[in-house]
Amino acid sequence: MKIESSGYASMMRQAAIERRQELQIGGEPGTPEAKKSEHVTGPSFGKVLEDTAMAASDKEREAMAKAEALAAGTSDDLHGTMITMKEADISMRLVGSVRDKLMDAFHELWRINV
Repeated sequence: MKIESSGYASMMRQAAIERRQELQIGGEPGTPEAKKSEHVTGPSFGKVLEDTAMAASDKEREAMAKAEALAAGTSDDLHGTMITMKEADISMRLVGSVRDKLMDAFHELWRINV
């Protein structure tokens, strides 16, 4: 694999081009046919992302419920509430960061001229 010196974006572009060439099976130019995999193991990438986003959302709901209970006086677990709120914050930041990285990768692939 030849890596250009202009950095990470060029390296990713080159890797994507090579991967596309590996998947191409003849046919007319511009209409590649992907090789079909024999079997898929494990959950799909989309399912993993969906489950992660749902877990972050559930953590956020749990944190809000604990905060409301603390504010209403039905709970005195300040330490547990603060930990849960921070965990929810970190989870939501992670989901946002993954979304941003996926969008950057999508836009980079969109700009590739093959």
